[in-house]
Amino acid sequence: WRREDFRQHSRTGAATVEVNPTSGAFEVKKLTVAMDLGTVINPDGVRAQIEGSTLWGMSLALFEAAPLKGGTLQVTNFDAYTPMRMSEMPELDISIIANNDPPSGCGEPAVTVVAPAIANAIFNAVGVRVRSLPITQAEVRKGLQAKKA
Repeated sequence: WRREDFRQHSRTGAATVEVNPTSGAFEVKKLTVAMDLGTVINPDGVRAQIEGSTLWGMSLALFEAAPLKGGTLQVTNFDAYTPMRMSEMPELDISIIANNDPPSGCGEPAVTVVAPAIANAIFNAVGVRVRSLPITQAEVRKGLQAKKA
């Protein structure tokens, strides 16, 4: 294999949120994701893969807690571990950047940009930096209260 054949394709994300500056309640209104994928063979399939990985990223960012107690996972069934549903997604703006590079995988890379995009949007809106997942109203409210103190 040649090193130049294994190019890392980039991705980036941004979020638009509304945050209540008193309660810390927030809503993600829009997620924007752009991915540089090299040669795009099936644009509709690529878009569906990016939408799915964006859903997964938002679910991880906002809903999926997996607490440990004494080294044991406390959530042992999906009745208490509820991932986000497609019907709960905000507006999505997906940009597929194609070029003449070899094709690249697109199924999971967008997962990594969603949580930082949401956290940065909350920081931009109210000046509170949330550094743990899932991002919750309680954590935002705690940050707002710390700012006032």
